[in-house]
Amino acid sequence: MSKLLFVGAGWEQEELILEAKRLGHFVIATHPQLNTQGLSHADVHFVKDSLDIASHLQIAKTYNVDGIVTDNCDFSLYTSAVVAKALGLKFNSIESAFLSNNKFEQREKCCSNGIVQPKYYRVRTFEELQTAAENLGYPLIIKPVDSRGTFGVTIVNTADDLSMGFYDAICNSASHTVICEHFVEGTLVTVDGFVFKNGHHALAVASRSFQEGVKPVTKEIIYPAKFDNKLNSRLMQNHESVVRALGYSQGHTHGEYIVTNDEEIYLVECTNRGGGVYTSSTIVPNITGINLNELLINQSLDKDNYEIQGKGPQLMKNSVILTFLDFQVGKVIKSINKEEVRDLDFVLKYRTIFSENDMIESIDNCASRHSMLVLHGDNLEESIGNFEKFKSFLNVEYFK
Repeated sequence: MSKLLFVGAGWEQEELILEAKRLGHFVIATHPQLNTQGLSHADVHFVKDSLDIASHLQIAKTYNVDGIVTDNCDFSLYTSAVVAKALGLKFNSIESAFLSNNKFEQREKCCSNGIVQPKYYRVRTFEELQTAAENLGYPLIIKPVDSRGTFGVTIVNTADDLSMGFYDAICNSASHTVICEHFVEGTLVTVDGFVFKNGHHALAVASRSFQEGVKPVTKEIIYPAKFDNKLNSRLMQNHESVVRALGYSQGHTHGEYIVTNDEEIYLVECTNRGGGVYTSSTIVPNITGINLNELLINQSLDKDNYEIQGKGPQLMKNSVILTFLDFQVGKVIKSINKEEVRDLDFVLKYRTIFSENDMIESIDNCASRHSMLVLHGDNLEESIGNFEKFKSFLNVEYFK
């Protein structure tokens, strides 16, 4: 039995932890909050901030762990990389974790390797931002260099909104540093990959849609992306070029790209961990038929010998839709049939942040989305049909 330390073991890592238990490992898990699904499956757990490197190093030494595992969270990724390096354990490099956590340094690295991306500036003061905006022109997008989950990200269309975007970004940046970029119009696409024994391969491409407004909150993600195979192949090849430029050599990769109407591809960002909201733990394994949770665990123990066969869009064997359903803001939930809809055969995951007697709050960022649904079908048409079935089954009753 190997002892594994899971850093940041919230609900997004639940499937990963369950896989470790299935494989017979002893799980030590940490999370900033006590009442999380991930911690409930651990043999030992601690309430620790994912940025607390010293505490995680002490925990790892105390239990003499055989491996460090984390996914979905850039902050947990960096802490895990440092702890693993200190103990001589197999994990992503500190440099890859640093690049995943710093959008500006990531941009600089990709720029030096010829990756196509929007024009950008790093700014620390409002005056620097004003100069950057004059050089870039509007619209532009302002974001912290070191946050996650769209916290502090704002699309700015006029100079009158520049101040609002700047202060929101600064408030969400630990380093008090902002990156300002020219906003490229187009379709946002995600590409997910994995570094196998025989090298990195892009595995899945998805197209995304957003709610209207200056806050880019994702509303729906569709696999495969609604492009032809030629463009999907280009996107996968582009992602592999970005991963090579950044030097990611282990584990998951998750890239975001903009595809313009002329089918130009621009890098938004690319991290050396899996996509959140069930992407790496449930969606990509379902589409490809590859147990990526087991592979990630085996990599942490330096026991992975899996070599992937095939390449390109043919790796996506079915269709998956990840969508976010809204409740009525200001209402209080009387009842919701969560367990019933989770049992539908086409539903992979359904989660809501609200329960009975909760008041529904507005959506300000990705973390505040009301509910999330992952469903699948043999093809896109079947997935869309299953979504309509789900909506007819879901019953949310409010107090009057």
